Amino acid sequence: MTATVEKRRALLINVAYFALIIGAFYLFMRFAFWPLFPFIFAFFVAMLFQKPLRALTKRVPIKRGLAALLMTTFTALMLIGIIALAGTSVVSEIKGMVDTLMQTFENIPDFINQAEAWLLNLVDKLPQAISAPLAVNISDLADSLMTAFKEGSASELPPERTSLLGFDFSALLKPLSGVISKAGKVPSILIAIVITFIATCFITADYEHIVSFIKRQFPAKKRETLSKTKALTMSTLSKMCKAYCLIICITCTELVIGLYALKLIGVYGGSYIFTIAIATAIVDIMPILGSGTVLIPWGIGSLLMGNIGLGIGILVLYIIISVLRQYIEPKLVAGQLGLPPIATLMSMYLGLKIFGVLGMFILPFTITILKVLNDDGIIHIWRTSRSIANNGDDPHSSIELKKLSLKKKPRKEQKK
Repeated sequence: MTATVEKRRALLINVAYFALIIGAFYLFMRFAFWPLFPFIFAFFVAMLFQKPLRALTKRVPIKRGLAALLMTTFTALMLIGIIALAGTSVVSEIKGMVDTLMQTFENIPDFINQAEAWLLNLVDKLPQAISAPLAVNISDLADSLMTAFKEGSASELPPERTSLLGFDFSALLKPLSGVISKAGKVPSILIAIVITFIATCFITADYEHIVSFIKRQFPAKKRETLSKTKALTMSTLSKMCKAYCLIICITCTELVIGLYALKLIGVYGGSYIFTIAIATAIVDIMPILGSGTVLIPWGIGSLLMGNIGLGIGILVLYIIISVLRQYIEPKLVAGQLGLPPIATLMSMYLGLKIFGVLGMFILPFTITILKVLNDDGIIHIWRTSRSIANNGDDPHSSIELKKLSLKKKPRKEQKK
């Protein structure tokens, strides 16, 4: 009876402990993350600056504070230059893409007619008893879509609604108003950037004193655990960043080469190849999504529009990218870093619902770090196969041992 009570008490204590940690994480992400973000980012950058800073101060006889200021200034200027050069070309290409999309809306009647003809041709190959009612339904659907499109584009909508060629875009008013309200906060954003720059200089110069102060607040055992956690987290983060940056570059290169090849053979007549390649490569590294989110609808839409060559070319390009991704990613990203697909999907959904768009990236990454720390034995949140095997209470291993013991036969003593 006492053992049962102790087990229940331990369970309640563990549940309360984890609930407290989850509650603290929620409160921090909800209310404290953005106000503290300049200092968190500055601390992270200062951590990355330590090795080059030590090398610089050894070779050049200057003070650590001046070296930190020069390194931070040089990095900031380099980033500003890259963003300015890339941003100018990307913004111009995005503007051109928006104009092209607006013109595409005008071709929707042609798209409906082509889709109707393609479906009727496909249905015509079926038996008469099946094809006749299907053909009637397809024609009725196409007529209703065409009528709705014409009525929507010809009707006069009230001024409070935003529409374009029969499509109601009033749902975009809320996001646009949010963008406008964010634009009004430009001065506060500039202040945050200046604070981040100054904090990076100070933390980079005094990084060792800050870290030693933090370590002194913990007992000796906790200090060792903290150092291991930091080393493993930084190692995991470095591996993931390098791997996914390389995957982005590879996917982007494949798309550029593929689209230019389609353009050379006369199948693809559009522009904005670099913008499409960069956007698709970024979508490709997102959990669950992948490059198919962009390429599959594009390929199928091209087939329905009658552009068979482009549709087949885009779908073949998607297959090539997917095959290479399946081959490259396991070699670049260690298998133990990944989460099961259901855990990734759940963490993305919960992150989006609780913390917004940023949570889609932060929560899966946080759970990945926790998994790595748990697998390495630094923290103990859930039991792993390694810990079960070490404790000797793996049910599979015990079954195997029983089988082996049954197979063993006692040795017969040799007769003299």
